[in-house]
Amino acid sequence: MSASTNNFFRGKFLSSLRAIKENMPLRLMICSLIVGLLAGYGALAFRELISMTQTFFYGFGSEFVVTGAASLPWWQIVIIPVIGGLIVGVLLKFTVPERRTKGVADVIETVLVKRGKMDFLSGIGSFFISAISLGTGASGGREGPVVHLGALLGSNIGKQLRLPSTYYTTLIGCGVASGVAASFNAPIAGMFFALEVVIGSFATQAVAPIVLASVIGTVVSRIHVGDFPAFIIPNYEIVSWWEIPAFALLGIVCAFVALLFIWGIGFSERTIDRFKLPEILRPASGGLILGFLALAFPQIIGVGYEATDSALKEEYDLSLLLMLIVIKTIAVGITSGSRFGGGFFSPALFVGAMTGGAFGIIASSLFPEMAASHGLYAILGMTAVSAAVLGAPISTILIVFELTGDYKISIAVMVTVGLTTLITKQLIDRSIFQAQLALRNVDLRENSALRYLKFRQVRGIMDKIFTEISSNTSMVELREIVSNTAHDKFVVIDVTDHTFIGRIEFSDLKSHVFGDAINDPATAGELARLNSPVIFPESSLKAALSIMEDSGEDCLAVIDTARETRIIGLVHYKDLLREYNEALLHMQNKENGKRKPKLDM
Repeated sequence: MSASTNNFFRGKFLSSLRAIKENMPLRLMICSLIVGLLAGYGALAFRELISMTQTFFYGFGSEFVVTGAASLPWWQIVIIPVIGGLIVGVLLKFTVPERRTKGVADVIETVLVKRGKMDFLSGIGSFFISAISLGTGASGGREGPVVHLGALLGSNIGKQLRLPSTYYTTLIGCGVASGVAASFNAPIAGMFFALEVVIGSFATQAVAPIVLASVIGTVVSRIHVGDFPAFIIPNYEIVSWWEIPAFALLGIVCAFVALLFIWGIGFSERTIDRFKLPEILRPASGGLILGFLALAFPQIIGVGYEATDSALKEEYDLSLLLMLIVIKTIAVGITSGSRFGGGFFSPALFVGAMTGGAFGIIASSLFPEMAASHGLYAILGMTAVSAAVLGAPISTILIVFELTGDYKISIAVMVTVGLTTLITKQLIDRSIFQAQLALRNVDLRENSALRYLKFRQVRGIMDKIFTEISSNTSMVELREIVSNTAHDKFVVIDVTDHTFIGRIEFSDLKSHVFGDAINDPATAGELARLNSPVIFPESSLKAALSIMEDSGEDCLAVIDTARETRIIGLVHYKDLLREYNEALLHMQNKENGKRKPKLDM
């Protein structure tokens, strides 16, 4: 081949690369393919890592944990979660600055607050800790860590390729969709979970890349694992349409089970916090309790797919189903509160399947000629409880459709899920992820602009131009100071130790300094507005706005944190409103896909 021909093809290749680089939508689709591929293999790697850990400690690596645990001595079942807890405690201390593993709530927080930026090393540390946790008997799900890993890969690929930050959220959604799709072999559900739970909207520009990534994750799973769903469900049918009231009643029951599940997780964490355990021993302490629970109920060990599958296949009696609802909730609460890694997707499916199975047994005993198999009720319960716990009704309905391949039960599923979601929405209006974020001072029910203000500090906008006046300053002296000062921001301090006493409003100055009361013997200290609310420089702008709205003040004194009596600045209501309006504009432009105005963060 001649040199001219080589130069021709080389030029064509380089021009093609330039065209791809300049075509941002095409770059995004290529990146979504890469993210989908990596997240799919990440989900497989996580499953394999759990299996390897489980094999090392328990002697078996399959998901048939209940069967495998039956052949183990009691002391091994008790001691393994303790050893796992010790390992987790050490790794948390030295690899994860937050001293807790990451999950879906962290991904939502990243999208809403951190503009799609995630710390890679901390995320990888969390990945390994979660695998060790589930492999040594912690009672949790593997989907939450997989979702976080997929989001982590999407965020960091966007960062490494220097894509616009507006694309980070879409790539995070791609990683989430691929991870969920690979875990359940359910591409449609993976796509909707990313859009419904993580992205928080069905924005048109995000759909195509997320669909592609979800398909890629499913293909990876089917190549290496096979075309098998997470649960093999028998073909159940609705016996009579007179069962619809029973489906509705099950929806009500599932709503209260979901509420108890969410409340139980929070209660367990608060209870464990009260013991003030050393952080490095906290997981091991929880592991000891989990070990003793597993002696009587080995179904709680690990992810729990075998037990969920058994409930769907009608292999458990009523008493065991009822006990497992309670014991699994306790075990998941201990797992989360002890800082073990793991998610809530699989536990919600577990508890829901037990709830539906128990309800079905009772219904069939009362109306044997009209009730369907209680395995069908287990499917409905599994869908309803997980929909309410995760705040993802569309995704969970689609997962059931993809698992069963049976659209004939769609009416029953929608009736049950609809009622469950409606009740929980009215009573708490929070998924378990939103409850976790609320404990971190992130409320998803606030508008985006208020959330933005919550993570900006007062020190960033405080006014440092003001004049300090001693409390014993006379009106004559005060008139001289005011006449020679170019602003109207005056604060009164104690003459001996410079302690902040209060502010002087300009309306008060007019009558005392420039009016008929010029010879008034009053001092500046008597003129100051005492007991005025104050704020610290590291306080949030949202906190400052809230104080002003409650007190009616249009200005707050900013007090030095180290010396809590010395004033270092002022924050004005007009400046807060300006920041709020800029935040609203920022969020509006983001939603419209336009270039965002630069805001200091």
